[in-house]
Amino acid sequence: MTHTRDHMLASFVALLIFSIIHPISPIIILLTIVVEGIVHYTVDYIKVKYGSKDATTPLYWNQFGLDQMAHQMCYLIMAYYILV
Repeated sequence: MTHTRDHMLASFVALLIFSIIHPISPIIILLTIVVEGIVHYTVDYIKVKYGSKDATTPLYWNQFGLDQMAHQMCYLIMAYYILV
């Protein structure tokens, strides 16, 4: 949970800084951060609960890559949502 909180805090700060250039409603910032927290926690939970634990196998690294792709897609969707 701490890991998710750290990501939410970093995204909050990034959105606050970005809102200086591109005004963003505070409710949109809050909603975006809450949704990011839910998605981030869920992606990590699935990886930890159901993913491979053996870092010496290709399966582990494939799952790790999918985990990272899911996180990056979340950030791209956030950016799209904020900018459009």
